Amino acid sequence: MSEHTDPLADLSGSLGNDYDQSRTAQREHVIAELRQVIERVPEQSEFTNSRRYRVWGPVLLVGALILFGIGISMQRTGPIVATAFIVLIAAAVTWQHRNAGTQVFMRLTRRQLFVDTLDAPVDLAQVQDISVKDEGLVMVQTLEMSSDAVLPTHRVVKLQFFGNQAMVLKKPRPQVRIMSAGLAQNGRKLSNEEVLAVLTAYCDAAHAQRQLELLQANG
Repeated sequence: MSEHTDPLADLSGSLGNDYDQSRTAQREHVIAELRQVIERVPEQSEFTNSRRYRVWGPVLLVGALILFGIGISMQRTGPIVATAFIVLIAAAVTWQHRNAGTQVFMRLTRRQLFVDTLDAPVDLAQVQDISVKDEGLVMVQTLEMSSDAVLPTHRVVKLQFFGNQAMVLKKPRPQVRIMSAGLAQNGRKLSNEEVLAVLTAYCDAAHAQRQLELLQANG
């Protein structure tokens, strides 16, 4: 006697297998895409400031000394005092930026941003918006953070002209601002557009890393 089979049960089982296979294939495709986003950036990138004031500092100092000499020749107190002040500023800029472009102050990984003047790294997965622009004589990178982001504390660098400085602001929106005399990588000065592209790529990698971990945790 032949065993009775239920066509509906067979169809249901077949559809279930097809669904499982489709779901597995879709999951593997998503994982592959996330890994591709993560691997677009190196595991770590290091940055220095540019050599902008390493070059312009001595130029300003020479110009200030010339003006100071003219002031002395005029034998007028006002010009002498004013140009002496300019000489001091130019000398300070020259001295402070004598090693510009050689010391790493900012570092990016696929998860975090590190800056010398922050007491803790910034979670790149919590960055919601990025802008890079020149404000006066320095480059300013602004990272708009999510409202629930854990923000580090910044250390103020005093008596330094155009130095590397990160600031953490909580109002009107949580944000991290990084100011420096330009930005360079491997000795090459980066444009604002290049810096924005690098930051965006690392933030995308951090978001992808978080999504990948959640996906893998859920099986």
